[in-house]
Amino acid sequence: MNKVFIPISIVVSGLIIAGAIYLTTKQQNAVNNPPADQNIELAIKPVDSKDHIRGNPDAEIVIVEYSDFECPYCKSFHGTMARIMEEYGTTGKVAWVYRQFPLVQIHKNAQPAAEATECVAKVGGNDKFWEYSDIITAGSPESLSTENLLAEAVKIGINEAEFKACLASDYPKKEVAEDAADGNAIAKVDREFGTPYNILISKSGAQTPIRGNQPYATVKGIIDTILAGEGSN
Repeated sequence: MNKVFIPISIVVSGLIIAGAIYLTTKQQNAVNNPPADQNIELAIKPVDSKDHIRGNPDAEIVIVEYSDFECPYCKSFHGTMARIMEEYGTTGKVAWVYRQFPLVQIHKNAQPAAEATECVAKVGGNDKFWEYSDIITAGSPESLSTENLLAEAVKIGINEAEFKACLASDYPKKEVAEDAADGNAIAKVDREFGTPYNILISKSGAQTPIRGNQPYATVKGIIDTILAGEGSN
């Protein structure tokens, strides 16, 4: 019996490790691959009032990001998007939508962090979601402990009792699962899907994916190209 059990354990462990390596490698490969294909059709859920939106909802370009709070590439790209919003968000040309895609296979704190942000949004609203997300992303992965997620929520003015009640309910799990299902639908079309994954949607409805942790200059170049093509100054 032991002779059978040991090899099977080794195989199972190997598969788990291989899966984690595959997901991590896919994220890194996305950084090095060409970032955009114009005018492809992805099965993305339309942006609506339930989404976490930073900037003008009627912006000329809406960037929908699928992200993981424990993903180091996402942390870096969050800073890039903050710069993009400083340049294009203040003029109403670009809006940023955040959707949850926690990689639970390799990031043990990603799901709890995602659920915490959903509860902050429910209790405190959209602006608090972004304030909280900025804070825990900047301190990730150390900031994603259960104690810190609670402490940071309270620090920005979220009612502790309401926050805890939300976390204990099914609400945040359902919200995260809905975003993740949307991401998985996109992954069936784009095999290079991996966090961070962004889709730029123009006023005409054209979709342009940006795969991986692309640098600011690359993202800016794609935005400028889209704006020029749609006649924006």
